[in-house]
Amino acid sequence: MKRRTMTIAVVSAIGVLLISIQLFAHHGTGASYFMDKKVTVKGTVTEFRMKNPHCQLYFDAKDENGNIVHWSAEISSVFHLAKAGWKSNSIKPGDEVTVVLSPSKAGTPTGVMWTVTLPDGRVMERDDGREENPGFGGGPR
Repeated sequence: MKRRTMTIAVVSAIGVLLISIQLFAHHGTGASYFMDKKVTVKGTVTEFRMKNPHCQLYFDAKDENGNIVHWSAEISSVFHLAKAGWKSNSIKPGDEVTVVLSPSKAGTPTGVMWTVTLPDGRVMERDDGREENPGFGGGPR
């Protein structure tokens, strides 16, 4: 009986450890992006995905030589965006947008989006409606 209890405790501890490692790895935003830097990119939306775990905005922008660069921006979860009034058709392919994002540390054209300015001038924030994480964009501004 003592051996069985010990085996269950060890297996449970290993399970908890494996789950916590996956959760930590999933939330490695600071490891992948320069969260202390913000760049502004103007472009044309190619796709907006309002799906979990993170919504995505894909858009094309021209670089300094006039070449098209395909950008992607990670946004919050569907829950947070829907709570703030975002809908799957809030941003449409062809929309001319201005995106403020924290760029990738790998130098790729991707980042964590902070705001997107829509063609009608509305500014949508990545975590409108989020109540936790003050200082990361949520909470009091």
